[in-house]
Amino acid sequence: MGHLRESTMREARDPAFALLLVAVAVSLVKAVDQPGVTLSLGSTSVRLVVGDVLLAALTVAVGFRLARNHRFPRQSAALTIVAMAFGALILATSLVNGGTALVAAGKLLTLAALLLGCVVLIDSTDRLWVVTLVIITVTAAAVAWGLVGFVERPGSRQASFVGEHDLAALATACLVIGLAALHVRHRLGRLPLAAGIVGCLGIVLGAALASLLGLYLASAAMILIAALRGALRLRAVAATLVVAVALTGAVYTIRAGELGFLKEWFAPTENAQPGQYAGSWSQRLIFAYVGGRIFLDKPVLGTGWWGELPPPEYARYLPAARRRFPDQPPNYFPPADGVFIPQQTFDQVAFELGIVGLTLLLSVLVIAVRDSLRSGRRWPQHEPDELAAYLAGPWLASLVGAIAGSAIFGGTPMGALFWLTFGLVGALSGLAAARARVAGTAHA
Repeated sequence: MGHLRESTMREARDPAFALLLVAVAVSLVKAVDQPGVTLSLGSTSVRLVVGDVLLAALTVAVGFRLARNHRFPRQSAALTIVAMAFGALILATSLVNGGTALVAAGKLLTLAALLLGCVVLIDSTDRLWVVTLVIITVTAAAVAWGLVGFVERPGSRQASFVGEHDLAALATACLVIGLAALHVRHRLGRLPLAAGIVGCLGIVLGAALASLLGLYLASAAMILIAALRGALRLRAVAATLVVAVALTGAVYTIRAGELGFLKEWFAPTENAQPGQYAGSWSQRLIFAYVGGRIFLDKPVLGTGWWGELPPPEYARYLPAARRRFPDQPPNYFPPADGVFIPQQTFDQVAFELGIVGLTLLLSVLVIAVRDSLRSGRRWPQHEPDELAAYLAGPWLASLVGAIAGSAIFGGTPMGALFWLTFGLVGALSGLAAARARVAGTAHA
């Protein structure tokens, strides 16, 4: 890791890998902020942006690479197949909902090129560190942008150029690298330190409660991997917990006003006014209720993929929602003549893809958990790249927390991070197996 600059220059000479790096960087920027052109296809308009072109080119490059090598990384096959099946379900169910839904599904599915690119093209730890450097660099730029906003509006959470939840999720992925360094005994380069600083700042600026959940899950996953490797140390565990507690306090300072609904539930004030303790999580409860009603009416395949639901799919549940939450402000309910924007991925999949979609998503997660633990356990001890052993599981855990508070859409950093994380888990699974084979041969 001390020769990261040289590794970047060397690995970027591979056009396909260079394309992956650029596609990762651009996909972590919202599509609405990218240059593009709008095309009309009948009654549906499609805006093609730079990211779409890069992802399409990456898909072609990966296809050529597979055709030339005539093999797919075996350790990543199950994860990739089930993830692609989940993507295929999104695309297939959107067909019955018309052009707008098909475009929304296509935009999300094109981001799956990041998964394929990582699995096929990250065939060395040098390439892994280069990809992580790109993620850290983009996140650092978003943090710098957010710091400017924080100076202008002290005490407020920042969206930067990616969005509050996206910034916090990206920052958590960066912080995982910094925390992983605590569990490795030999000296490392500057990358983990830079990642840790960027991660801490981004989590505070984004102030997303769901990413705090992701941080807790990632910390638990890291400690579990250390235990599986027989490398559990009290100092590293204590430092991890201190960081988690400190970040919790910082985020709570910014978001305390959004948690008033808990006070209303558990310690109600006698003279409280209706809606006095309303906050973003109060609104999420309303959306979850409406989404739950949709799911109960269409449990098998849901509404089919829409992305953002049109009124015919949800408006009839609004009267019941208003009766269920009579003290909430009117603007907290989905507009009857607008769109219903999903708030959490698991809810979104439940009411748009039903039990079939939930089964596929959970299957992807279960396989990814298995592969993450396997790669963490297999990675050889006490080697310069041992840091990689601690990344897959915590990255996956942080994603689970992030999507518990944010839905996935095409053209968003969260949508890109969704596919990218599974791709990195798959790549690490293959790298760990290769390293284990080399270590076994050397010992033999």
